[in-house]
Amino acid sequence: MISLTVFGALGLSQLLQGSKDIAKVKDDQEWEITETRKSISKTGPVDAYQPKYTSIEDELKAMQGKMDISTYEYKKIPKLNEAKSS
Repeated sequence: MISLTVFGALGLSQLLQGSKDIAKVKDDQEWEITETRKSISKTGPVDAYQPKYTSIEDELKAMQGKMDISTYEYKKIPKLNEAKSS
């Protein structure tokens, strides 16, 4: 009876070790795929496009250069009821 318990424990440990080995191989394969995708894609290197980040202050200065807010006209916006009656 004791030998059955010992052999059962050994068999179970072998099964668990095998499943851990399979999980490790799958994880290694996934890392290889991820690293390959990072380095090359269909259109070239994935990290090749680096968008230019501008600050809000720079955007404000650019917008103020395009617009002059000191010279503007008040324009009356017609309401829906006034547009129908006219």
